Amino acid sequence: MRYTLALFGWLIAGCSADEPLPARAVLQGDLLISQLYTTGAAPSGGTDHYFSDQFIELVNTTEDPLDLSGLRVADVYGAAGEINTGMLPDSFRNEQPDNVVMSTVWRIPDGARVEPGGTVVIAHDGTNHRPFSEVDLSAAAFESYVADSERDDDHPTVPNLESVVYNGGFDWLITVFGPSVVLLDADTPLSEVRALRSGVLPTAPLDAVLDGVDTLMDAESEAFKRLPDAVDAGFAWADGPYTGVALHRRQTNGVWQDTNNSSDDFERDVPQPTQTVSSGNVTGTPRITLGTGTTSFDGLSDGDTVELVAGIQGGWHIDLAVQGEGVDPSGVTLVYDAVRSDGERVSFITQATLQEGSVLDADPGWLRVGDRVVLDIDDPNDVVGETVIVRVTATLDQASWSDERSVQIGVDSP
Repeated sequence: MRYTLALFGWLIAGCSADEPLPARAVLQGDLLISQLYTTGAAPSGGTDHYFSDQFIELVNTTEDPLDLSGLRVADVYGAAGEINTGMLPDSFRNEQPDNVVMSTVWRIPDGARVEPGGTVVIAHDGTNHRPFSEVDLSAAAFESYVADSERDDDHPTVPNLESVVYNGGFDWLITVFGPSVVLLDADTPLSEVRALRSGVLPTAPLDAVLDGVDTLMDAESEAFKRLPDAVDAGFAWADGPYTGVALHRRQTNGVWQDTNNSSDDFERDVPQPTQTVSSGNVTGTPRITLGTGTTSFDGLSDGDTVELVAGIQGGWHIDLAVQGEGVDPSGVTLVYDAVRSDGERVSFITQATLQEGSVLDADPGWLRVGDRVVLDIDDPNDVVGETVIVRVTATLDQASWSDERSVQIGVDSP
């Protein structure tokens, strides 16, 4: 299974990938929330807000492989602060002191594991978020996918979490103002409580919580705390929504700090989902072919019409894909752009640095799907009907390869 292999932080000496050591159950303190990025990106790529790059990162702090089968990840119910004038605390912290009351709960599929020192990145959307964000989650361990909404994208390189309880919109948008997140064990049954405005909500006893982080809107929002002190005696905060700020768990001499007080345990920094990118090798005659597609590769020929897609969070883009041959994908950097026939650039630059888990196998070679070139325009009528040249350049070490197509821009999608 792909998700099992994707979670190997490193291999224990004398143990091959084909014969991993047995993984044991997770105990409290074994698996910690090491990074929480939910603020959304700072304005970039022609949009003033972007939130699909959110992620939660977990780290194995032990010397043993850990079995993640059935562990649950959830956001805790309650407002992050006085977002609008007159808002009052509405969490169940005082009414349910022996429980955590949650909004949405996801389950990690059976068979997943994480090696000693390894990390698990759980993505809002498991794709490359450039140029709207510097975060590429196309090799994340898991993503949240809301199949019933029929509006969420299922990204092919990242396995899905399993939905346990879902209370949200078309996608799992964790509040950009400051969420509280818990990691629950695999076995403790959930109960229910009724909220005045939100209906029935899932609950879990405190002893089911393996780790939890309370984050709020700002330093003055303590009254809005959601988690009991036994889970988190403090709270953390970022720099506001759409600032591109993540919360990172502190380390001292390689030891993760875990005092159950997020005020002390976390610091602010840029989002940096952990990923290991090795340098690939040239295995034949390198060739890069430009196409289109979000889940599969569709070839492009000069003169083809491509659809201008209206982004849900703003901007207009063209979906692009690449087929690579004769070179391993690991460490290959792809750069996409678009120019008019006179050479004037009409797009933002989109970049992706590949790793084995962020591409699909193909015969021959590999496929990179789901990338995009975002056009630097104010109105779709600026380019609809025009012919533009879309380009991709791949580099590895000192070598580079490129491909381009002259295409006509079709009408934008609704």
